[in-house]
Amino acid sequence: MNAEYDYIVVGQGLAGTCLTHALHMAGKQVLVFDDPAAPSSSRVAKGLFNPVTGRNMVLTWRAQQLFPYLMDFYRSLEKMLGTTFLHEMPLYRPFLSQQQQNDWTGRLNDQRYAMFIDRIYLEPLRDELINNPLGGVMLKGAGYVDTKELLKSYGTYLQEQGCLVSERFLPDQINFEQEKVVYKGYRAGKVIFCDGPAGAANKWLAAIKWRPVKGEVLEVETEADLDFIVNKKVFLMPRGNRFFAGSNYTWQDQTWQPTREAREEISGHLQQLLKVPFTIVDQQAGIRPTVHDRRPVLGILPHQPQIAVFSGLGTKGVSLAPYFAAQLADHLEKGAKIDREADIGRFFN
Repeated sequence: MNAEYDYIVVGQGLAGTCLTHALHMAGKQVLVFDDPAAPSSSRVAKGLFNPVTGRNMVLTWRAQQLFPYLMDFYRSLEKMLGTTFLHEMPLYRPFLSQQQQNDWTGRLNDQRYAMFIDRIYLEPLRDELINNPLGGVMLKGAGYVDTKELLKSYGTYLQEQGCLVSERFLPDQINFEQEKVVYKGYRAGKVIFCDGPAGAANKWLAAIKWRPVKGEVLEVETEADLDFIVNKKVFLMPRGNRFFAGSNYTWQDQTWQPTREAREEISGHLQQLLKVPFTIVDQQAGIRPTVHDRRPVLGILPHQPQIAVFSGLGTKGVSLAPYFAAQLADHLEKGAKIDREADIGRFFN
């Protein structure tokens, strides 16, 4: 293992993986620190990406840039790793009101939305399975990333390249030597923190207004035969012969343990969505790295230019990570501008 690197990346979750790959594509030498004992929301997440979100069914932020980019990014990574983790799958959003039905019929003529619309249903779809009396919209450009497979395969690749250190990184032990960072005998131009919720306890990142959010997911068995994802208050995602349902959100509980309250909340929404019975077979919980304005956080610390951060991806990490990893890599290497709403500088103005 070398002692000199261009960058040290802390965390090999979704953010760290995508950023390391973007930097490798730029020809940079990267050393990754990842603590295998630390809990990881990226390894719990079910990897849903969906261009239309929220109860009001609006385009997700930057959808027109994010979604075409993520497809190309993950496909190229699959090819490099020789594995499959990107699964495109239509997503059905039942209408909650007559007004939504009318609004979406009009959106067929709005190019921003039309690029994601596969078909609008004015009558119930799969009425024997799904409670959707007003029909809904079938969306394209949706699906899921098997994040466990992605992180496992990329971790193996890093090990084979000799640039993965499987241990906890200690921010307090960073030393500075001229324009370099020195950590346990390794020297690099910058340290980039991509370790999610751990950032809230990192003294270098204290100015960031962290607001981690807990989410839980159920694994269920059901006789439903679906080849698309359904999203109505909860998502129901078919994966093999099982389904995943979720997710809920809470800012009060910051533990990684599943709760009865979340189980009841998600299963209650699922009972309203499905017309067939289901059985819960597993439950998982994770803490998502979010901040007060629910936007990503990326850039170089204004007061310490040898330290950077890529975090705050929250509930939409799968769709945000590729685009903003490339943006940060371009910023670090070429001085390219960072999206104003994602720039870490917003915490220092």
